[in-house]
Amino acid sequence: MRVLLKELLRGDRFDLELEGVSAAGFVSCSGLQSRREVLEYREGGSNRVELFEDGPGTGRLVLERGLTFDAELWSWYESAQPRGGAVVLLDEDGNESMRWNFSGALAVGWEGPPLDARNPEIALEKLEIAYEGLECKRT
Repeated sequence: MRVLLKELLRGDRFDLELEGVSAAGFVSCSGLQSRREVLEYREGGSNRVELFEDGPGTGRLVLERGLTFDAELWSWYESAQPRGGAVVLLDEDGNESMRWNFSGALAVGWEGPPLDARNPEIALEKLEIAYEGLECKRT
């Protein structure tokens, strides 16, 4: 099966939707993953291993954006309240092409920028979000 170049999605256009929080302007997102946890069972006298699903695994998103005066993400981090949300991949026209909905998300880490008077680059903040469930929807 041949894949046409126009069918390939680019990873540089995405949005973050977060229940109750303005979440714009992220420059990077990593940690979109889904794993199935399994238990191994060996019955006595047999070399065969049986696998049983032990429920879905959890994941962690790491998001990075330019530091601004907006304190909504910091407030969410401090509140320790779980929320739902989505990472939305956009096409070249800004239309949604794919989305990953996550649930039970909790802000578990925040990292501020390194500060250096010799470096005039934009200050970036990182937010780490642990989530319970992930669902992929292709449009």
